[in-house]
Order: sequence, then structure tokens, then C-alpha cells
Amino acid sequence: MLEEVLKKDEPTVATYLAELGFPDGRRACRVFKTLLRTPLKERLDHVMDLCLDSPHPDSAVVNLERVVTALSDEMLTRWLTEGEHLERLVLLCGASPYLVGLLLKDAREYIKTLSDAELGKTKTKKVFLAELTPLTEGIQDEATLSRILRRYRNREYIRIGIRELTEKASVEDILGELSGLADATLEVATGFVLSELEALYGTPLYEAEDGSLKRAEFSVIGLGKLGGGELNFLSDIDIIYIYSSDRGSTKGVEGRKNTSITLHEFFSKVAERITRLVSAITEDGFVFRVDLNLRPEGRSGDIVNSLRSAEIYYESWGQTWERAALIKARPVAGSYSLGERFVQMTQPFVYRRYLDFTAIEEIKHLKARIDIELLRKKADRVDVKLGRGGIREIEFFCQALQLIYGGRYRLLRTRSTLEAIERLVEKGLLSEQDGMLLRESYIFLRRLEHRLQIVHGTQTQSLPRTSEELTRVARMMGFKDRDELWQQYHFITGSVHDIYNTLFYGSEEELKRDIPEDVLLLLSRDITDEEMQRILKGLGFEDPETPKRVKLLREGSPFLRLPERARLLREKILPYIIMRASEATNPDMAILNMERFISSVGARTTLYSLLSENPSLMRELIKIFGSSAFLSNTLIAQPESLDILLSEEMAIPYKEKELMRRELTSMLSETEDYEEWLEILRRYKKQETFRLGIQHLAGTLSAEGLSEELTLLAELSLEVALEIAIRTLSPRYGLPQDRRFAIIGLGKLGGRELIYGSDLDIIFVYGDEGGQTDGAKPITDHEFYVKCAQKIISILSVRTREGIVFSIDTRLRPTGSSGPLVVSKGSFLRYHREKAQVWERQAAIRARFVAGTTEFGETVVKELKEIVFSGPLKKEDIDELLRIRQRMEEELARETPERFDIKTGRGGLVDIEFLVQILQLHHGWKLSALRKENTLSALRELKDSEILSQQEYQLLLSAYSLYRQIELTLRVVHDTPVCVINRGSAILRALVRRLGYTSEEEFIEYYIEKREGVRRLYMEKLKNIKEGY
Repeated sequence: MLEEVLKKDEPTVATYLAELGFPDGRRACRVFKTLLRTPLKERLDHVMDLCLDSPHPDSAVVNLERVVTALSDEMLTRWLTEGEHLERLVLLCGASPYLVGLLLKDAREYIKTLSDAELGKTKTKKVFLAELTPLTEGIQDEATLSRILRRYRNREYIRIGIRELTEKASVEDILGELSGLADATLEVATGFVLSELEALYGTPLYEAEDGSLKRAEFSVIGLGKLGGGELNFLSDIDIIYIYSSDRGSTKGVEGRKNTSITLHEFFSKVAERITRLVSAITEDGFVFRVDLNLRPEGRSGDIVNSLRSAEIYYESWGQTWERAALIKARPVAGSYSLGERFVQMTQPFVYRRYLDFTAIEEIKHLKARIDIELLRKKADRVDVKLGRGGIREIEFFCQALQLIYGGRYRLLRTRSTLEAIERLVEKGLLSEQDGMLLRESYIFLRRLEHRLQIVHGTQTQSLPRTSEELTRVARMMGFKDRDELWQQYHFITGSVHDIYNTLFYGSEEELKRDIPEDVLLLLSRDITDEEMQRILKGLGFEDPETPKRVKLLREGSPFLRLPERARLLREKILPYIIMRASEATNPDMAILNMERFISSVGARTTLYSLLSENPSLMRELIKIFGSSAFLSNTLIAQPESLDILLSEEMAIPYKEKELMRRELTSMLSETEDYEEWLEILRRYKKQETFRLGIQHLAGTLSAEGLSEELTLLAELSLEVALEIAIRTLSPRYGLPQDRRFAIIGLGKLGGRELIYGSDLDIIFVYGDEGGQTDGAKPITDHEFYVKCAQKIISILSVRTREGIVFSIDTRLRPTGSSGPLVVSKGSFLRYHREKAQVWERQAAIRARFVAGTTEFGETVVKELKEIVFSGPLKKEDIDELLRIRQRMEEELARETPERFDIKTGRGGLVDIEFLVQILQLHHGWKLSALRKENTLSALRELKDSEILSQQEYQLLLSAYSLYRQIELTLRVVHDTPVCVINRGSAILRALVRRLGYTSEEEFIEYYIEKREGVRRLYMEKLKNIKEGY
């Protein structure tokens, strides 16, 4: 059809073509007439349709003519009359004059990039190098290598560009290919330059720590988009050059004078040559533009740095923006071992051990500077990368959270932006919905950026201002017209900007919301003491010391000079602190603990930033400070642990042990360092303790549930400590011949009755005596298990900067503290069969396997229980237990009419435990159901077996529940391990309020009623047993 139209006069044809969609109808007419004289004549109508469907019909016909003219009829027939080659070429011609220009540099060769074979594969650095190596082997001069690298780069840009335009590859694949191409060309350039300069100056050598001479290495470190594997078509490549050491020189060349130079001089020449080889513009273009401004000291710094000089720089002068840049640091060429050493060396600088919210403010200021610069340079431009809701906001958002949390969660230490989004969601730091939105937005914006750049090959991120060019880009993106593109662009960038703003602005609004003017007056240094007292009293504060503490919160200690930024942040959060404290269970206690906490923080600006950016964290903190001395004191002793409260785990009341194990194992797997394992264990235990404390205070976790969860945590800690101990000992000693080993829990651990601060009573038991280990330094099995037990105790109880995991008590082992730390199964059971005293039988009731070889441990406990419950108690056994109980009451309780000991006093917790255990021992030999480790479970069985009546059971149950509630409250609220209350004391008043009684007398009356009932029943039951003999 078109062929017939073209026979008409040119004005008619031009008008026809313009009406179809070719704005420059005359030019289109001339091109199609040219195509009539080529093998494309047979497909002319199809060519016209393809041009009309392309992003820019006029460009399509003009560029197609240029390509067709450059190819012979044979090449046209071969490449453009079959398959999808023609479709791909027309799309390229309508989308990218830049790529067409590259293709025309060697059309006969580059036309091959249209093939399925070329477009169907994703190339990695390894593939690029495999293709480059035969092209560059044996080359002696830089000019030839320069030409080959540029021609290869041009060919690959055409191939990758067509893959991008035809969407034959994902955004991730395109970014990866462009980055891999840069890696490969840098690798070839580095190898060539090092070889050339070593020929001139000799081998570079440095003096190692042991005094020996070693070859100095050189590494190219990629940063920015190159480091992240996210390069776009016209990106500069951000790189840093690093070499091994300054302590040395080149060997020189034999027979040539003055060829030995310092390592700094040598590697400076290497860096300069590589930069020139890759970035110089020749008739073939450039390979990649190189940006060295991210190196230490920026433009004014040396072009290359030794590893040690870089380390000193980052330690001494490194800034937050450099930390953000180094997130993406990756060895891309040269020595990978040196490059990895550089990356590892910078990790402590990039990722702080504790949460660092100063990063948010720094990034906020950095983005503000970019916004101002953007307004100054491009006030009327829409910048896809730097503008509102653009690529940079997504990157900054991810990098801010990586800098804040990356020290805690190694999972977040990734170079890729898309991977960072995924991992932030995984860690609960970003919602799934926001994560999906950021991911889709990033992919959209990167595709848009690619298309903007490959149209004319310019380093732009701005949307075109002309309607014609914007329509081209819209159609390249798959939109019908520019309006559709604008609609999607505004939606995406608006959504991104909203998420980005959550880093900065939500907290400021909440800090200022609903703060009365009276509270703001408290910030004034002119306020009188009377006025302050009046305002605080009106808010519910009663303690006369509270005004002094508010002043200390406002002004700080006279002995501490705060940095200006810390002082401003402190003033910013104080009104919010006072308002939230006024809502606490105990407002005065909340202010007292907050003042103690702030004093312990001192001049650490980081923690003030953490508080100011997280009002929800302050709310949780003040809630704790106003209700729990135990949790408060833990935080005040280690304020850097505050960030634990930000964990999403805090909202979970119950966890299965397997979930805890997965979490802890994941954290431990991120390092191979023993000391780090200890810190992770302690931090995890502390995190879980806070979780349980918060849930218990909120009433979502019962006392029994709390004990169960703490017991699971203790069991897991013992299991992990055993794994670490064996892992630590086995490289030196090997493994024992008999690998059966069990940790037996007793006391509150055995009974699943742990509370905050409980010790773990344990015994270590192994298989048979006589074997030895199979390692390089063999020792007996017994010696190995002694070392293993010692290591477990150390792992859990040695005090580090994070505190301890649990205190370990092994005194319940055979013969107590004077006996061996570990004991074989035979010796352990023989001792209990032949030598154990009645109190040891009593303690063994609670024996339970908690860690180690499961089948072995459960067998040990089963056989132990057979011994413990082999017969009823004798009369002298009862007398001995009564004597022990009486001695505890006299020596430990020391009660008076004004002083009550809930635990060891008359009718207290120990009375119930002794009574239950005596009944278990006396009847358990014939009633196996009574052989329970847990007190409440044993109580239920005693009732079901009719050894206790329903009334007796209810008395013991209600008293036991009351005592446990008091014990827990005294521990968590007042941080006292002693279960003592005194009439008229502040602790008693708080306890009464906490437990819901109307007065102290009501509580004391109820407590005395319970304890007297318990004591009567205790004496009555033991009397009945004794009378039965």
C-alpha cells in the first residue's frame, strides 16, 4: 500500500504521512523512497507501522535510513528480513539517536547485537572478562588498549540498551550488567597499567609486620552506584584507590638508574594512568567517566592512599556522608584480598555498635543542601534522581536506616538498594506495604532514568521540557502519552516523599502536640520554685524532690558541659518527657529514673538524637521508668541498650523456644568472633527480658507465663553456650570418645519457675569414664568435659560490657563445691543411691534435663528419679527437713511484728515448697504422677490423688499465687531480690497500690491470714506423717 502512495507527488505523500503520525512528512517521504531501493522494499508497510509505533516516528525513519545506508544489501537481507531484528532496530532508531550513533561507528559488527543469542543472555564480570581477554592479550601500547576497551564498551552499550528498551531484562539485570562491564574494563586497565609500570620501576615491595618483604598490592574500590552494582548508562564511576602500605619502595630495574621510587609515588602513577585510560575522551569516546571525589579528603586529597592512612583518616575525620558512601564499598579490580581488608577495616566506622540516630539529622541536612542547589541550578526542571520523591530520597532513606541499625543487624549491611529495602522489611523496620511501594518506585525511576540518558547519551536525570521529547520518553516507558507518564510520576514521587519524610518530621509534630503552656513554662530559668511546684502538683507529681529533678533535667549537671546540639535536643524533648511522666503509674518515680538516665547519658548527642527522633520510644521508656525499678536500673546502667525498646519483638508476649533459637542463631551466624558471640548472647537475653518485662507490666503475660518464658530463654542460653564451648574447644582437643553430655537443671530452672535475676542451678553429667579426645592435643573425656563446663559457665556468667546472661550455681552437684565440676553418669547415680542426704533427695525432685544429648540426659533424670522416689521418707528424714526449715526461718527471715519475709518467713513460700516436696517424697514412690518438677503441677496432682483436700489445695494455691505475685512485683517494680516488706514503708505502699488493695492494713490482714493458714496446714500434715510411723 505504501509503495503505491509513494508513486504520487511529494506534497501529497508528505501530507499523507504527516496525517498518519510523521510530523516531518517530507523527510519521511524521502526516507521511505530510499528504502524502496533496498531489500526492505518487501516489508515497507511493516517498517512504516513499526516507525509509527516507536517512541519517536520522525527519529525512527531518519535513524533507520542512516543504518540502512551504512549496511550492504547482503547485510540488510541477512539481518533485517527475518526474526525480530527489524522490530528491534526500528525501536532503537525511534528511541535513541545516541545508541544509533554508536552502532554506526561499526555497523557491520554492531548490527549483530540485534540477535536473540546476544539479547537473551545476562553477562557478568566473569563473562565480560572472558570476552575481553583474547582481545587484549599481548597488547603493548596504551593507545591500542584504549581503542579496544572503548569499542567493546560501545558494542555492549548497544546490546544492553536494546535489552533495556525491549525489556528483555529486569532493571536488576541491566544495573548488574552495566556494573559488571565497568568492573571488567577496570580490571583489564589495572592489570595493564601495573604491568607497564612494574617494567619501568620494578616490583613494589613493603615491609610486613614480621620484617619480611612482601609484594605491595593495589585495589580499586567501587563506591556509589558502581559499588552497589547499580550503575546506569551514563553514570560516573565513583572509585577509591588503595595500596598495601607506605613502608617500602619499588625494587627498581636492574641496569637502570633512579628507577626505585616510593610506594606512594608508584601507586599514584598507577592510579593516574588507570583514570586516564578509562576516562579520557578519544575519537572512540570514553569507557567510563571516573569520579575520585569520594576519596579521603576529597578533591584536595591524594589520588591514592595506603590502607593505614585511609584507616587513620576515617577514624579521625570521617563524616556521616562518608559513612553512607562506604555502605556500598566493594573491591572491583586489582587485589580483592586487599579490597576486602579495606571494606572490613571501615565497617566499625560505617556501622556503629549502638543505634546512631545522628545519621538522620546529617542526611536531612545533606538532602536540604541538594534541594537548595537544585533550585539554584534547575529551578524549572524536574529531576528524577535528586528531586522530590526521586531516586536519591529512596537511597537516603535506606542508607539512614542502614547506618542507624546496621551495627545491630548485620543483615542490613548490603550494598544494593533493592536488597536493603527487602531486608528492612524483613527486620520490621519498614512495613511490607511501604517496602513494596519503595521497590516498585525505585524500579520505575531507574527505568525512567535509563531512558532519559540513552535518548541522546547525556548525563541527565531531568525530564525533558519540550512536549515532543517528553512524549518520546513516555512512549519509551510504555505510556500512551506524556499525561499518563506525569500522572504515574507524580503518584510515585509523592508516595516516596511521604515515606522519606517519616524519617524526619513525624517525631517533631508529636513532640509538640498537646503540650500545655504551663509545661513549656518549666523550660524557663526565670520560673520561681513556687510556680514550678504548683505546675507539677497540678500534673500529679507529689514528691517534693521532683522540682529539683526537673531542674536537673532542664539544666544538666554543673560538672558536665553539653555540646550545643545535645543541649538543644535536650530542651526539645523535656516538655514531652514531663507530660508522659505525668501519665505514668508513678509519675515521681518516672521523673527520678529519667533524671538518672539522662545523667548517665551525659554528653552523648547520639542518644539525645535517638530520643528526639522516636517519641514512641520515649513513651515506652517513661512507662518503664514509672513502673519498674528493675528494668529502669538495667537501662540506667547501660543507656546504650535503649535501642532494644525499638525492636518489633517488644510487642510479642509469648514465643516458642524454636522461634527464639532461630532468632539467636541468625544473630550468632553473622560473626565468627568468640567475644562477639558473648555480646550477642547477652544482648539477646537483655532484649528478651525487656520484652517479657513490658508484657508482664502491661498484663498481657501472666506470672506463670513469665516464668515459662524465662525458663525457655535459660534453656536456650545453655544449649547455645554448650555449642559455643564445643566449637571453641574442639579445634585444639578434638571431640571426646563418649559424646554423651547433659546439663541437668534443678531449683527454679528445673521447676520452670524462674523470675528476673534468678540463678541457674545446674549439674554437668557425661557418659562413661576412661575415653580420650581425638584432636591434635588429646586429653581424657573427663578433662574435656571439665573444660567444657568451665567454658559454659564463663560464656554465661562472665561480665562484659553488655553484662551477663545468667549467674550459674553448681553447688547442688555431688559433694557440693568440694566435688568435681562434672561427673560421669555412673558416679552421679551411685552417689545419689549411696550417699545423698535427704535435702539432696528433696532438691533432686526438680531435676530436669535442659541441654545436651537429649536421650542420654532424659535417661539420667529418669534413673535419678527412680532413686529419689525409691521409698517413703523415714521419720529421721522428716525431722531433718523440719530442722532445716526452722533454721532457715530463724537465720534468714528474722521476722518481727513490723517485718515480714514472704519467702523464708513463717507460712511463706518456702513452707509451701517444703510441704509439697515432702508429700511428693513420701508418696511418690507409689504414685508416679506426683513426680513433678513444678510446684503448681505437683499441687494439682496432690489434690487429684486426694492427699490434699479441695479446701487445702485452694489455700495453698491462693497463698502461693499471692507470694509469687509479691516476689515478682518486688523484683520488677522495686528491683529488690529480698522478699521482705516492712509496715509503713514506701515499698509496701507502692506494693499495695500495685496489687489493688485499698490500704496497707487490708493487705497485711490478708497476708497474715494466708501465712497462718499455710503454717497450720504445714505443721498438721507433717505431724500426720510422723504419727504414721
